[in-house]
Amino acid sequence: MKRTFYPILLALTIVATLLAGCAKPTPVPPTATPVPPTATPVPPTATPVPPTPTPEPTPVPASAVILETASAYFSKGIKLIGADQVYENLNDGDVANDPLILDIRKPEDYALGHIKGAVNIGAAKLFEAETLAKLPKDKPIVIYCYTGQTSGQVVAALNMLGYDAYSLKFGMPSWALVEGVSAGPWKDEMSQNYPVDKEPAQLAEGNYPVPEPLGADVAAAALAYFSKGIKLIGADQVYENLNDGDAANDPLILDIRKPEDYALGHIKGAVNIGAGAIFTPETLAKMDPKRPVVVYCYTGQASGQVVAALNMLGYDAYSLKFGMPSWALVEGVSAGPWKNEMSQNYPVDMEPHQLP
Repeated sequence: MKRTFYPILLALTIVATLLAGCAKPTPVPPTATPVPPTATPVPPTATPVPPTPTPEPTPVPASAVILETASAYFSKGIKLIGADQVYENLNDGDVANDPLILDIRKPEDYALGHIKGAVNIGAAKLFEAETLAKLPKDKPIVIYCYTGQTSGQVVAALNMLGYDAYSLKFGMPSWALVEGVSAGPWKDEMSQNYPVDKEPAQLAEGNYPVPEPLGADVAAAALAYFSKGIKLIGADQVYENLNDGDAANDPLILDIRKPEDYALGHIKGAVNIGAGAIFTPETLAKMDPKRPVVVYCYTGQASGQVVAALNMLGYDAYSLKFGMPSWALVEGVSAGPWKNEMSQNYPVDMEPHQLP
């Protein structure tokens, strides 16, 4: 019995083992590899870029501004007006076209007689901001003094500021000879009759800088100049300077008359040049800013205008008082000295007037 059992048990074990090996295994689901969640993309924070600053405009040097305005004015010719033109304008029956008239003489001479309606004001006071604000830019301005030399300087500066200003030719004496006025008309005997020359002269080559102007703009430069008093020089002073034996202190002399009159006779060493040609970089480069400048014309009216602008630019410039006739009476010169008979003897007024 025992022998039979063991073989059967062994056979059953073998069969069971074979059946177990043939059975399909229970499938085990694969373990999923964890996938991290896809992050919502966050846009990178932009590094702030500072705005590009608007470049500040390069400031224009005051000398360039003043030179530009001087060149614009003098290139068109200086502004003078005759007594007859003013008188006709004031008496044409149309008050709307009357100019503003400024009398820049001393108050005591203004009180003795002046053009009707003229306002008495000093040259320096005229360039204060409060006064300039009262000057019209929509009508002409006529300015007069004793002979036209001071008014010419004022007129140049006003035109550089944009006003339509005119200097009364030959000053108050061209309007009327007022008894007791401190500065009367030009007389032939005022001429010194110093020697004249016929040899032309030229500006020496140079590369000088324009000096520091008297102010940051035209108005400031004008106020600075006129507050110190205008620069005139007598023929005797110039003659003495040129003949003191020291050439180092001689001024540069500019003759702004017509070439044909310059050729007839001029101060020795004087350079003939038009007023408009002076205010160019090319000419100023030849002018030593450390050297005084004397400018002359026929009577001192045109030279005065040039001198005002040169001083505003920073030059030490002087107008020859009464012009070439104060140096010498040259035969054939187109514009001679002032004569008493040139006065028109128009009516004068004694009523004072003020700017509005």
